[in-house]
Amino acid sequence: MKAIFTSLCIICFTITSAQNFDAGLIGGFCTSQVSGDNLSGYNKLGSRFGAYISYPINKKMSYQLEMQYLQKGSKKPYTENSPETYLFELNYIELPTTLNYQVKKGIYIESGLGTAFLIGYKEQDEMADINTDKPNTLALDFLLGVQYEFKKNLKLNIRYANSISRIRKHASEQELGLNSGQFSSLVSFAFIYQISR
Repeated sequence: MKAIFTSLCIICFTITSAQNFDAGLIGGFCTSQVSGDNLSGYNKLGSRFGAYISYPINKKMSYQLEMQYLQKGSKKPYTENSPETYLFELNYIELPTTLNYQVKKGIYIESGLGTAFLIGYKEQDEMADINTDKPNTLALDFLLGVQYEFKKNLKLNIRYANSISRIRKHASEQELGLNSGQFSSLVSFAFIYQISR
């Protein structure tokens, strides 16, 4: 984890010397769920941190590329009425690319795609680890969000992400139309700190 964060910082500081580019750091958390696992609710909390570079296309629009560590998955917490627990955690290195459009001063809408590479996962219930099908190594998500600049060089980013590619097949391996397996959805809240310009 340390090596990943160090690499992100080096990339970010290197980019700041390039003309016309903005660069900065991203840090926050996300809450997620997995469709197709017979659970509901954004109960799985995870981390989101990384770095970004941004290139202006015109006065209103910019292209943004990120590299970040992202956790998502599914969780059934313990309750007195339902003591069974479940945890499915997916750890990714993600490369989101978005187009950002300035709606008005300090407010931006973003939309794009996130390509993620699985670097680790775990699945367990209240008893022990569960041995099931391994998730796919590559994930592709649709991204939609908003950025609010509430202070110079500091923004709040709220982003929704939904799987385009499935995480893995159903345990039964059955496919019915669009219901071809397990898919993730995620909402993240992060601060974006611009360190260039």
